[in-house]
Amino acid sequence: MIRVLVLVVAFLVGLCPKVDAGDVLVVDIYGPGQSKINLFIADPLARDAATSLAAVPENAPTTLQQYIQSNCAFLPFFSMVAGRDVVGGSSPGGFAAPNIDFQRFKLSRVDVLVTAAWQPRQGGIGDVELRAYEVFSGRLIVGRGYTVQNRQQLPEVAARFCADLMEALTGRGDFFRSNLAFVKRDGQRKQIFMSTAQGVGVQQITNLDGVCMSPSWSHDGQKLVFAFLDQKGHSICEWNRATRQLRRLKMPGSTVISPAFTSRGTIAVALDMGGSPDIYELNADFSIARVLEQHWAIDVSPDFDATGSKMAFVSNRLGNPQVFVKDLAGGGVNRVSYDGKYNTAPSLSPDGKLVVYSHLINGYHKLFLADLVSGVEKQLTFGPGSDEDPSWSPDGYFIAFSSSRSGGYQIYVTTKHGDEPILIPTGPGESFAPAWGKL
Repeated sequence: MIRVLVLVVAFLVGLCPKVDAGDVLVVDIYGPGQSKINLFIADPLARDAATSLAAVPENAPTTLQQYIQSNCAFLPFFSMVAGRDVVGGSSPGGFAAPNIDFQRFKLSRVDVLVTAAWQPRQGGIGDVELRAYEVFSGRLIVGRGYTVQNRQQLPEVAARFCADLMEALTGRGDFFRSNLAFVKRDGQRKQIFMSTAQGVGVQQITNLDGVCMSPSWSHDGQKLVFAFLDQKGHSICEWNRATRQLRRLKMPGSTVISPAFTSRGTIAVALDMGGSPDIYELNADFSIARVLEQHWAIDVSPDFDATGSKMAFVSNRLGNPQVFVKDLAGGGVNRVSYDGKYNTAPSLSPDGKLVVYSHLINGYHKLFLADLVSGVEKQLTFGPGSDEDPSWSPDGYFIAFSSSRSGGYQIYVTTKHGDEPILIPTGPGESFAPAWGKL
């Protein structure tokens, strides 16, 4: 991981009055509705009058501004304000509250103003101070300082600041502290790749002579499990993020389907040892620990909430594939999907209250969301192509999925409210089967 040294900007407290929690602008993104915040990211400035912004190498000030802009564009509760729409232009006049004319930003209907101040640093790029202000009151929401040694650190600086800003406004900043694993085609092979949730730092994890399928992160984000198929048959693989080591083992039966981590760090997987696939929990050595769901019908695609009390899965016990949820303590199984005859690939929200799944309608797959508390189902995605393989973000707000809406399959992200999907850039070629995990 790239290390970014964080400076202590002690004078921020002196420049801005202390803010009571009740006075700070907040937005509830988890309720039934969400407020829109008009955000403006001002042009970067030099830290002092004796310094020229041009002295900061690698065009870093403009690049960092662009990273912050693109990061915030993933958040549907932000409405980005363009510089041309700001009275008096895009320069804030100063980077700290006493030198900012908040009145012209009020007139431009800006709610949150982000400023950046740079100082060149010998032997590196420079020091940057990033601030976010609530325009109406002029109060500081977030203030952070960073030492940037090289250009490659700029995406992480932007992600850290955006995570702190999102957390200050919503209570959670996990979107910028998470990553996606996904599958990409490699000729006749399929390999596992990984990137940040914004699609930064795409890297290949596997280089196996076969087909990798159905990746799933452990709840702590340290291990990744997936199914693998080659000429010898099906295997289960586990990749360790810290050691970058891969364990691979052939399992009993002829198929290994959709492995997933439980909240306890064990692996659950569908195996066909007794005919139709059933769902088993494995020991650390991949031996069978216990049966999680067994039926004469097909039971596949296990997924678990953060507490480990519930398991979503797919079964055709009623004649067609439908989504069910099992109470792992009591053993009760409840049907979740009722509309349609083909519902698959469930993903259970971390709090165990919602299930998102792929529903076949008019020949195309669309994402549907079932509320386990109210029993209400609703359609989340619309438009052309098929939307498949949903995966909840660790904060239970965003949903990643693969879609053919633009032709070949790519990774998109929406929210539990069904906001307009945003493309996650994962490089050339098709990408699918995303799995969301913590950094």
